[in-house]
Amino acid sequence: MTDTSTFPTVSIVVPTHRRPQSLAMTLSSLLALDYPPDRYEIIVVDDGSGDDTPVVVAGLQCDARPKVVYIQQANSGVATARNQGARAATGEILIFVDDDIVVEPSHVRDHLLTRDSHGDALVNGHWEFPTELAQTLAASPFGRFRLEVEQWVKDRIVKRPIGGGCEAPAGVTACNLAVRRALFWELGGFDETFPFAGSEDQELSFRADQAGVPLVYDRRITLIHNDQHLSLLQFCQRQRRGACTAVHLAGRHPDAFGGRPLITENSPIRRSDAARIVAKKMLKRGLVVPPVLAGIHLGVELLERVAPNSRLLQRTYWFVCGLYIFKGVREGFATVGSLPNALIPAG
Repeated sequence: MTDTSTFPTVSIVVPTHRRPQSLAMTLSSLLALDYPPDRYEIIVVDDGSGDDTPVVVAGLQCDARPKVVYIQQANSGVATARNQGARAATGEILIFVDDDIVVEPSHVRDHLLTRDSHGDALVNGHWEFPTELAQTLAASPFGRFRLEVEQWVKDRIVKRPIGGGCEAPAGVTACNLAVRRALFWELGGFDETFPFAGSEDQELSFRADQAGVPLVYDRRITLIHNDQHLSLLQFCQRQRRGACTAVHLAGRHPDAFGGRPLITENSPIRRSDAARIVAKKMLKRGLVVPPVLAGIHLGVELLERVAPNSRLLQRTYWFVCGLYIFKGVREGFATVGSLPNALIPAG
C-alpha cells in the first residue's frame, strides 16, 4: 500500500449560485480525482442559491473520503464565497474551481507538478468548451458569435513563454486557480467588495504581481468549460455585471486600470471628453432605456432570421454587448461612492 502521508493536502473550493445541474457535473469530476482521497477535501459554498443546490450536494456526500463540506451564505458575491471556502479549508494548497468547470482525474497532480516546476505561484489551467456544447453553439448565429468571443478573449490575454509548456499571463482567472493557502491570505484573499464575478480575479492578480508572486498558465492542465450562457440576453447580462466590477477594479487601482477604454468611453460625461466621446455616451444612454433596448433585441431576432450568417449580424451582436457594458459601467459608478470624480486620470 502506498504511503500517502507525504502528499500535500489540498482543499478544492467550489463557489456556486443557482446552477445545480452544472454543479453536479463539476462535483462528480472532483470526486473522481486520482489523488489520495484522504489528502483532499471539497468545499462547496452556496452563495444564496435558494434552489436544489443543497440536494445536489447531499446526494454526493457520503461517509467515504474525500470529505465534501457544504457551506451556505446569503447572496454576497463570488469573491466572498471563495473566501468563505478558503477560511474553512484545511489543505496546504487551495484550488478554486467554478461550478461550470469539469476537471480531468489528474487535475490535482497536474497542478502540483506545475508548482514543482515554477515555484510558489498562482496557477491556471486551460479551458475549452465540451465538444457537444461547441457543436450546439456552432449551429446557431449567436452560438457562432459566442465561440468567436471566447477565442477573442483568449487571444487578448498577454502571455510570455516561461518554459515547460507554461506561460506567464498578464492575469489569472479564478475559474480554476491553485495557490498555497498561506500565500492566498498573505495576499489578502479576494476583495469582498466586488459585487459580482468579473474583475475580482484581475484585482487579486494585480496584488500578486505587485508582491512578486509568479502567475502561471499551463495548457497541459485541461478543463472543460460547461458554460450554459446560450442566449444573447444571458450573455449580455454577464457582460453588464463584469463591466460593473471593472469600475470597482479601477476604483481600487486607478493608475493601473482607470484609463482603460472600457472605463473612459462609458463613464459619466467629463469636461475633458472629446466631442465624439460625448456624442457616443449620449447615444448609448438613450439606447439603454428599457423599451428601446427591448426593441433592439427584437431587431436582432429579425436579423437572425433573415441574415443569420451576415457580417452585419456579427457587428450587431458586438454593438448590443457594448450597450450592456455601458449599463454595467454606469452601475459601477453609481455604487463606488466618492470615487467617480477621481477614478479616471485627467488628461
